[in-house]
Amino acid sequence: MELIEKIFKLKENNTNIKTELTAGLTTFFTMSYLFVLSPKILSATGLNFETTLTITAILVFIGSIFMGLFANKPYAVAPFLGETAFLAYVIAPKFSINICFTAILICGLLLFLMTVFNLRTYIINQIPETIKISFCTGLGLFFIFIALKDMGIVKFTTNSTPLEIGDLTSMPVILGIFSFMLLIKLVNKGLKSAILITVVITTISAILIGETHLPLKIFSLPHNITTSLFQLDFSILFNKSFLPLLFVIFLMVNIDTSGALIALNYKNENHNSDAKELKKPMIVDSLMVILAPLFGTTTPGAYIDSMTGISAGGRTGLTAVTVGFLFLAGIFLAPLISIIPPCAYAPALLYVGILMTSVITKLDFKDITEFAPAIFTICVMIFTYNIGSGIIAGFAIYPFIKLICGQKNKTNITLWLLAVLSLLYFMIY
Repeated sequence: MELIEKIFKLKENNTNIKTELTAGLTTFFTMSYLFVLSPKILSATGLNFETTLTITAILVFIGSIFMGLFANKPYAVAPFLGETAFLAYVIAPKFSINICFTAILICGLLLFLMTVFNLRTYIINQIPETIKISFCTGLGLFFIFIALKDMGIVKFTTNSTPLEIGDLTSMPVILGIFSFMLLIKLVNKGLKSAILITVVITTISAILIGETHLPLKIFSLPHNITTSLFQLDFSILFNKSFLPLLFVIFLMVNIDTSGALIALNYKNENHNSDAKELKKPMIVDSLMVILAPLFGTTTPGAYIDSMTGISAGGRTGLTAVTVGFLFLAGIFLAPLISIIPPCAYAPALLYVGILMTSVITKLDFKDITEFAPAIFTICVMIFTYNIGSGIIAGFAIYPFIKLICGQKNKTNITLWLLAVLSLLYFMIY
C-alpha cells in the first residue's frame, strides 16, 4: 500500500485505491467496444480481425501502463477510431495500409522530437483559452452525438435529411434511455461508481430480454501477432506523392493527440493551465505513435473515453494502470467482453459528453471575435463527424477573425503558422 501511495501520490491528489480502481473499471467498460470496432475497421484493409484485436489490447496495455507510471495521469491510451477509419477507408485504398504505417512511424518520430524540445508545449501555451474551450465542448457534443446514434435515438439516412429520429419503441432504445436515467439517478445520489454499476445492470438486463446473448465460450487464447509486426513499406519514401500524405497524417496525428490531452486536462479536477504538466503525457503519446505502426495498428493517444473514469473519481495514474491490465486480461476474455451492448456503454458517453459541454460557460459571449470561432469549431467537429477537422478549422479561422476585426495584436506568429498549415491541410484533404 505504501508503495502504491508513493508511486501515484494518492493522498496528494485527494483520492484512494478503491476510487482509482473503480475509475479504471469504469473507463475499461466504456472503452470495451474497441475490442470489436477497431479491429473491424482495420479488417477492411485486409488485416486479420483476431490479430488486430490482440494487437489493440496489447497496445492499450503498454500505453496505459506507461501513462500511469511515467506521467501519473488517469488517461488510458488507445488507437483513435476517427483516424483508424480515415486511414482504412480513405488513405489505405490509395496507398496501402503498409505505407500508412510507414507515414505514422515518421510522424511519431517528428512528434517525439517536438515534445522533447518543448515545441508542442510551446504551441499549446500559445493557443487561446477560447480555442481550448471549444475543443472540450466540441468533444462533449461529439460524444453526445455518438451516444444518441449508438442508442438508436437518431440514425443516419440516405434521404435529403441526413439524420432522423430512430425507432423509440425498440427495446435497445428503451433500455438505453432507462440506462441513462438510472445513471443520472445514481450520480445525483453521489455514487462514484454510478457509470460502472449502470453498465453492468444494463448488460444483464439486455441478456435477460434477449437483446444480447451469453457467449458460447468465456475464454479465448491470444492470436499470433508475429505476422503483423514491422509491416512497413519505405519504397514510396522518395516519391512526390508521399509528401502530401505525410503532411496530412502528421497534422492529424499532432492535432488529435494534442487536442485530446488539452480536452482531458481541461476537465480534469487537477487542471492547471500551464502546458508543462502535459510534457510527460506528450512523451507517452509520441512514443506510442512510434510503437503502434511497428505492431501493425494506427495512431494511439490519450483516449477521450478516459473522461468516464475521471468522472468516477480517477485522479492518478493508478486509474490508467488498471485500464491497462484489464485490457491485457481482456485478450483472454474477449468473447465475454464483446457482449456488452451499445445501450449499456452509450449512456455513459452521453453523460460524459454532457459534463464536458459545461465548460462552454467560460466563453466570453460578449466578444463575438471570441465566441464565433469557438462555435464554428464546435459545429465543424459535429457536422463533419470528424474531431480533427473541427480542431483544424478552428485554427484556420481564429486569427483571420481577429485580423478583420482590428485585433491583430491578440494573435501571434504561432496562430498564424497553424492557420496556414490548416488551410494547406484542407486544400490537400
